[in-house]
Amino acid sequence: MSQDTAEVIQVDVPPGHPTSPAPPPSNPWLGRERIAGLSLVAFGLFALYAGADLPFRSESGVGSGMLPRALSIILIVLGAVQLAVTWKDRPESTGRWPIRDMLPVLIGVFLFAITIRGHHFGSFEVPTLGMAVATPLAVILSGLAAKDVRLGELVIFAAILTAVCIGLFRYALGLSLPVAPWLIGY
Repeated sequence: MSQDTAEVIQVDVPPGHPTSPAPPPSNPWLGRERIAGLSLVAFGLFALYAGADLPFRSESGVGSGMLPRALSIILIVLGAVQLAVTWKDRPESTGRWPIRDMLPVLIGVFLFAITIRGHHFGSFEVPTLGMAVATPLAVILSGLAAKDVRLGELVIFAAILTAVCIGLFRYALGLSLPVAPWLIGY
């Protein structure tokens, strides 16, 4: 072979291989970039709605609703830019979503939300367990989503993170979050 000619070797990559290109989605709105853009717009609209009752201005100038409203508008604009950039391109597919891998995280967040201050579900009541129970519960359940998790390391991480959260949110920032009302009364 001479120096000025190059030989091209064609290699077929099996489907599903990490270097194989993802197939285009059946629906053009199911591409990664478009779902990301739509998610940003939706989250920004929700945040704008949720913070609508906060005052934009106060007597001293800036109200407590200015920052949430500004961040909501920034999210909406960034989502719209994301959608505009990907408008002409055929987006890459998101592939299959591993629901079993996401389920522990969703359950952990849900249990944290209902156990930190307690919650009523009709006649069923979840007691207020505080950060001493809700935080390690959420960390351990969410950590089970990892494939290479070691339960001992996860428990140690949950204990350290719980202590940091209690020290930061309850004592350093002075937030009125319950620590362990079943044990110490607050």
